[in-house]
Amino acid sequence: MKAKYTLAEIEVYVRKAAQATGLGWGLAEEAGKAARWLAAFDLPGPEITLAHLQQIDAKDHKNFFPADTNDVWQSRGDYLCPVVSGAALADRASQLLAGKEFELGRIAYPILLVATVGQAARCHKNTFITSWSDVRVSCYEKGIRIEGDREDLLLPVAESATCRQSSDHKPQQLPSTMAYSIETDIWKAIDALAFKTYAPATAESRAGAGAGLTDND
Repeated sequence: MKAKYTLAEIEVYVRKAAQATGLGWGLAEEAGKAARWLAAFDLPGPEITLAHLQQIDAKDHKNFFPADTNDVWQSRGDYLCPVVSGAALADRASQLLAGKEFELGRIAYPILLVATVGQAARCHKNTFITSWSDVRVSCYEKGIRIEGDREDLLLPVAESATCRQSSDHKPQQLPSTMAYSIETDIWKAIDALAFKTYAPATAESRAGAGAGLTDND
């Protein structure tokens, strides 16, 4: 069974879920935005983001950060985190605009990398292309185009990926501002993670919720 959620709801809940896995505020915010951006194109952003967060939950996140950004980006662990790598690429947008092509090593769920790169493309009113395996996603100021083998689009791990600027300006698909449908069990899992960020109730907080110890009547 599926239920519809607004893009704003998706962003907020996924952000909290990311915080619950130990990502800092800034990176958790990027995760929420990535899930929302993909959902706007009817791509499984919330589902993929949840799967990645479950992968890295309770682990040392530094093992998934790029350890070397001078040549091919590599992680200290099994793979790069696409949220962290995407944020790092967005910070280097000026280099992309200057014609530099970035090469990344083994990376988890590269579609999440696309989401952050896509937001940078919108911000800079330009075109950035992310490629891995046999698929290529072009991100424009106002849309995307997917080319190649769509079966590779949702790969849990790609052995390598590249990102570069392009002069092409012909999007194939525009984003939607409508709600996005999510399987109930997926949303429950996101909600369960997000719930971990709420402070546990204490005797003081419960007392403060009502009249407390003072009767003003």
